[in-house]
Amino acid sequence: MKLKGLILGDIRQQYKYGFYALYTLFTLLYITVLRILPMPWKELCTTTLIFSDPVLIGLMFMGAIILFEKSEKVMQALAVSPISVHAYILSKVISIGLISLLSGVLIALFSGMEHSYIHLTVGIMLGSALFTLVGISLSAFISTMNNFMLIMVPTLIISVAPISIYTMGYKSGVMLLHPSISLIELMSGNISIMSLMAIIIWCIAMYIFSCLSVKKMMTI
Repeated sequence: MKLKGLILGDIRQQYKYGFYALYTLFTLLYITVLRILPMPWKELCTTTLIFSDPVLIGLMFMGAIILFEKSEKVMQALAVSPISVHAYILSKVISIGLISLLSGVLIALFSGMEHSYIHLTVGIMLGSALFTLVGISLSAFISTMNNFMLIMVPTLIISVAPISIYTMGYKSGVMLLHPSISLIELMSGNISIMSLMAIIIWCIAMYIFSCLSVKKMMTI
């Protein structure tokens, strides 16, 4: 029940601060662009857009969310409350994942392409969870939005740049160890044990880091 209450609270906060309105606008814009693209470009652009925007929402907005909660002394309150660090993190992952899933599936549904929606859904949820956890982990080291931008930009480059190399034809199996490459493959329906294991291991590692980060913020 505590987790359910946290999730509903996070959803209300995200709705209040315009996350749903913003992603409704972005989703409509992306669908419009994809509908007019020629077929050879459509499949790649659909998967890339789903990855680069809905999936990365956790990373892009987590800094703002955590900074707001720091200013409201949420972390200090969390330290003396019966709410566990795990429930706090899972609430963020699930609530952000809902926006990612709604936006990503709608983009896929109305883009005019056929998709494996099981693979797409799993890929979006795992990707959203991973980058939300990355956002939480990075937030332990920031005190202003400028600090977060300085950290987020190189993180985005490291996360996204290998996709360009991969889509241009350099498809070494070793690249599947990179979480972004594995997620692109999963969302495209090209699942393999190696890529799925890579994503799961990255998620577990970032969950551990995010737990340590939240505990660090609770003591500040």
